[in-house]
Amino acid sequence: MNVNYRKTLKLVTLLASALLIGSVSAAVYYSLNISGSLTTAVTVCFDHGTDWPSGSTMGTGNTSVTLALKAYPNTTLTYEKAVNVSNTQAVTPSIRLRHISITNGTADIGNFTFLNIVLLDDTGVQKGYINYTVSGNNFISSESTSYEMMNANDEWTIRIETKAKPDATAGISATLQMALDVQE
Repeated sequence: MNVNYRKTLKLVTLLASALLIGSVSAAVYYSLNISGSLTTAVTVCFDHGTDWPSGSTMGTGNTSVTLALKAYPNTTLTYEKAVNVSNTQAVTPSIRLRHISITNGTADIGNFTFLNIVLLDDTGVQKGYINYTVSGNNFISSESTSYEMMNANDEWTIRIETKAKPDATAGISATLQMALDVQE
């Protein structure tokens, strides 16, 4: 009997390779499935306040606002109820104000003294605020507010106070971006 060791060795190597590939492949090809549903919902949204600034705009679905604010020299201008925050559902989310950015607009922002954004509940109690003051040519902001629970169907308000320096130049602007964060 004439055994060809070379062919046998090749066959054994091929079988071992096939077993190794088969066992590794079984461990790699593994998956889990996830399924769910996606539903649109708006719990908290904006609404026009009684001191809605002229030239301001409300975004689609009342989920964004662009306010056109003014600041007068040496005078505090207060928008007592610039914009309302409405909880439209029978749930109790928590909300907070959060600073995103404030940038110089047309020129030296040293013309401004301060910009204060205050969140008030439906009884007028302050729930949070962000203050912007000017240091040199930069706005300095306080930190974001903490989360406050908003009762079902409540309407809170945002009060805004502005002031420019006594010798402020007309037409100076700054752009502010904030968020109203909602936790359900």
